[in-house]
Amino acid sequence: MVAIEDHLYHTGEMLDAIAAAAPERLADLTVCALDRPGPDTDAATRDWSARYPQVQIVTLDALSTSSLGACARGIASLVRPGGVVVQDVQLTTLSCIPADRWWESIYLGATIRGLFAARPPIVRFCSNKRGYDATFGKDLIDAGFDPRDVMDKGAMTRDVVPAMLQLMRIQFPLEMTTTATGTAARTPMPVHDLDRADVESVCDVVLWRGNGGATIGGRQFAAPAALKAGAPEIETWRSLIADRLAQGDGVPVADFGQRLAGASAARAEQTNVAARHIHGLRARLTDDQAIVTAHHRYRLADRLTVAIV
Repeated sequence: MVAIEDHLYHTGEMLDAIAAAAPERLADLTVCALDRPGPDTDAATRDWSARYPQVQIVTLDALSTSSLGACARGIASLVRPGGVVVQDVQLTTLSCIPADRWWESIYLGATIRGLFAARPPIVRFCSNKRGYDATFGKDLIDAGFDPRDVMDKGAMTRDVVPAMLQLMRIQFPLEMTTTATGTAARTPMPVHDLDRADVESVCDVVLWRGNGGATIGGRQFAAPAALKAGAPEIETWRSLIADRLAQGDGVPVADFGQRLAGASAARAEQTNVAARHIHGLRARLTDDQAIVTAHHRYRLADRLTVAIV
């Protein structure tokens, strides 16, 4: 989510409302606080950074405002494909927009959206103005927006933030947990099925689950492999990845053996079945040392970047 606002008060109000409603989404938020540079802006950004360190904060002096296009390109670089952009309809601090034609601020959002050839972000506007005149409503329609979607900033907690969160759920309905973030406490991050190729290009092992089964892929695989629903391999990859995410010391061989051969099978049979099963998983990998056996446990090598969706 990228929020574009030219008043410190409204930016702070939005941050507080998101923190209260869905603190886990703060890590997905960038605020473009476009109030004029000065002591008040500096104090506000310091306060926000201290209270909400997960949020990326971009100020007016970090963006080029020489033209609408330059400003749009700077903000578009902060947006994920298919992301959510929420913008004030009147950005009074942008020098490239004439004060007597304030409604041309909407073309910033339109330009940001247009910079994405595939998966453009959803753009929504908010305002504390009332009674849009016919010209402004027509401009919104001409720019590809519905005036009825403009949200009331006076209802930040009741309307604006819930709408932002709902749009995020629509645009990114899945959750991914990964070691790619490099943090010990890994918060699930929102993704879409269309993100799969990007995720697999930066992670070594990715288990992407769905109602009809799962796909195992990533840089350790020559090509992603489809796994049918109920396939034992799905649970094996899940447990190996979960152990890696938890920075564990591996999954006991006995756990695999009992699941695959049955609890009533002899210990030797369980061990042999588990070994054959892991051998099949290793055969999928470009590096057969990516699954390590140590101390009667199987685990993914520490060097691997993993993810589960």
